[in-house]
Amino acid sequence: MRVLAPGRLAAALTAAFALCPPALAADYPSQPVTFVVGYTPGGAIDQSARLIASELAKRWKQSVIVDNKPGANATIAATAVANARPDGYTLLVAASSHNLNKFVNKNLRYDVEKSFTPVALTVEVPNVLVVNAASPYRDLGQLLAALREKKKPFSYSSQGIGGVPHLAGELFKLRTGTDILHVPYKGAAQGMTDLMGGVVDMSFPTPGSAMGYISQGKLRALAVASRERLAQLKDVPTFAEAGVPDYLISTWHGLLAPAGTPPEVVARINADVADILRDPAVQRAMEAQGNLAAKPLTAEEFRAKLSRELSVYGDIASRIDLSGG
Repeated sequence: MRVLAPGRLAAALTAAFALCPPALAADYPSQPVTFVVGYTPGGAIDQSARLIASELAKRWKQSVIVDNKPGANATIAATAVANARPDGYTLLVAASSHNLNKFVNKNLRYDVEKSFTPVALTVEVPNVLVVNAASPYRDLGQLLAALREKKKPFSYSSQGIGGVPHLAGELFKLRTGTDILHVPYKGAAQGMTDLMGGVVDMSFPTPGSAMGYISQGKLRALAVASRERLAQLKDVPTFAEAGVPDYLISTWHGLLAPAGTPPEVVARINADVADILRDPAVQRAMEAQGNLAAKPLTAEEFRAKLSRELSVYGDIASRIDLSGG
């Protein structure tokens, strides 16, 4: 039997492995896939994960199992996936808190960026600026004029320190050069109640948290933090249309894989998820959950989005304490 020299053996193995990724992608998935969700069953993130999992299972003719590992602001789930085999069979269903944890939790056992490969954005819900329906400010221009006159102190509510509505308020202050007191609550409901009661002046929730109050005439939406207007709020301008460019912030859900997952497998999952998100029936199901199906992004576009978001969050974190300490 002929024995190859070590150098030739290494070269032969390298050549052999170079041929594997396309075959791997073609065969993927050949066994059940697990979605690890860092939140309890029944919430918005869990619901969107189960919807995508169900649709992928139909396409793949393989089970897609949703494994809930709640706790520690989803870092337990993220740690489990960061340490999983990078073969595409264990995926993290991440949300906006994934990036925020870099600045909120100083004891992470993984790197928010380097430990994961972005795969697909599944849900994106832009934040919306709302005021009490009895507020004298009919549009964003009027509110900004009042903020800059500084004739009285202004405040905004959020559902807690370090959440996206808090970040939305701080980003608004940075982009507009205004001063607004942050009033954190232990949940969204009490903050909305105090906004309607005139205790605070404004808030930056997701449409799902505010839509009922807007439709009932209790809150007025002034602007949405997206590139395009929302179908549910078609008469409400974007911040850019209202005179505040470069103000984009959203709550998102997406799939991340362990770092080192073959790019061909990532591309396969991304393409299948994109097809699912374009399905009007899936879009309607998302809306019924209080979610919005994301505009499909390539894996690299998703990576770029996360990188930009981390830069924005880092800028805010350098100015305020997001940990609540």
